[in-house]
Amino acid sequence: MKVVAVRGKMLDLRESLLNETERAVDGVVQVSGAGLFDSEERLMPLVSDYLSQQMETGLLSVASAKTYGQNLGYMLDFLKSRSEFSSSERDFCFIEAGSHAYRQYFKQLLEDEDLEGNTARNRDATLMSFMNKYLCVSSDGGPPRREHNPYAGGMLTPAPKSKLIKGCTMKELQVLIEATPYERERCLLQFIFDAGLRRSEVARVTLENVIDALKFSGVSFISQEMLIPISAGYCPIYIEGSKGRGDSTKPRHSIVSRATLLRIKKYHASLLYRMHSRKYPKPSLTPAFFNAEGEGYSPNSVSKLLERLSDRAKDRLEKPISPHKLRHGNAYAILSSPDLGADYLERLTIAQKSLGHAQLSTTEKYNQIAMDLYRKLIDDNAITISRAQEMEALVEKTWIRIRPEDKK
Repeated sequence: MKVVAVRGKMLDLRESLLNETERAVDGVVQVSGAGLFDSEERLMPLVSDYLSQQMETGLLSVASAKTYGQNLGYMLDFLKSRSEFSSSERDFCFIEAGSHAYRQYFKQLLEDEDLEGNTARNRDATLMSFMNKYLCVSSDGGPPRREHNPYAGGMLTPAPKSKLIKGCTMKELQVLIEATPYERERCLLQFIFDAGLRRSEVARVTLENVIDALKFSGVSFISQEMLIPISAGYCPIYIEGSKGRGDSTKPRHSIVSRATLLRIKKYHASLLYRMHSRKYPKPSLTPAFFNAEGEGYSPNSVSKLLERLSDRAKDRLEKPISPHKLRHGNAYAILSSPDLGADYLERLTIAQKSLGHAQLSTTEKYNQIAMDLYRKLIDDNAITISRAQEMEALVEKTWIRIRPEDKK
């Protein structure tokens, strides 16, 4: 099965195969929607119509539509493998199959294929949405599926067991950083970790966002207890966050260490960065980070970078580090930093706001972390090290100069 999903794509119908024998369609049209195709390139009408409707109403992004299509494709393959549905037309076996077939599918996944509970649950949620929002919804001719709704009583899989979340540690972050000889990549890795970014958010961080955060870093604070002004160890930075409805964004402010921002400032002062930034008219449109080709990072290029560096450092890493593990590491860093909040609950709230979680319960999953990952780092004088101090030490250990002759 193959899923194709687009939003606002322009198509020139003059080259369409529909015009092979006679002129049937013409002109340029804008297309939004999704389609599920089998191995013979035949369109699956029910699934495709459902995905397109959900995209049209803004309930599914392009990426989510592809994931939903793949999940429904897995179920369709299972139904087609059963003798009673082998001759079923296209994807109409979704209508014909009884509840027992759906239950048998998840039994096979969990017991025979030993699929992880979270993965099975995601496929279960996709099928429930397909049933409740499409196949079992009444229309002029009645609902497409007239049989009993398999999801009338809720989801078919048991709630997955909570898994221990393992994020990237400071030691692993340093190993990753040392695996690249390019300061621009080292700078990016530290920023993703320190700001708790999703990979899809990297491209939306602009030069203006960094400049505004640096303005805050220059402010000195004074209190009644302290007569000597101090500089903030952390600064708020505006993030055009992901996880909004459809393809929309969900803005937030993350806290990032001053040391990380100063490292980015040095990168932005380099001839390399200034050369690539010239083609952008203003800071609000200029990416904060450029790849080797002088373009902003895409989500896939961020993942490829982590894959490449994890492979280089495989002798020093237990497992490859994904972009989201850097984000998990940020949560641990906040929760274990003594200068962020008076107690653990305050730090949990700070982590929630910085990571952009809508509910505190989402952030609370980090309660179930191993003590070694909780990262209560102690220096030689038995003083707990803060996150800001960790970031400053990381810069001192790993910063390298960007020379004028550097191409990357």
